[in-house]
Amino acid sequence: MKKLILSAAFLGLGVFGFAQTTAKADHSQKKAEHLQKLKQELNLTDAQVAQLKALHESKAADRKAEMATKRVDRAQKMKENDAEVQKILTPEQFKKFQDLKAKKMAERKEKFQDRKSAEATVVK
Repeated sequence: MKKLILSAAFLGLGVFGFAQTTAKADHSQKKAEHLQKLKQELNLTDAQVAQLKALHESKAADRKAEMATKRVDRAQKMKENDAEVQKILTPEQFKKFQDLKAKKMAERKEKFQDRKSAEATVVK
């Protein structure tokens, strides 16, 4: 059991370490290479490698579902907040509030895109 947990930890660290710097096509290749490296270093059987791969895939699916749930919850909370703000502000103030919020969101999106493109040039 300890070996399985330790192997999963190594697998997770290796996979997530590469996730920030590789393209999606390279990502699956890197995962396969990492599994082969673990297989050699830890003297794993094919069954153990398959179990680790299945464990990683199920955990990834769980994380994806959890993120989707959090996204829905966050959107719901934002709608509730907007409804409460709308009760406090006049219609003109609320419209201006929405415009300011949209402008700030656009600025954040632009900064994110700039940062993403800068990281992409550093990686290459």
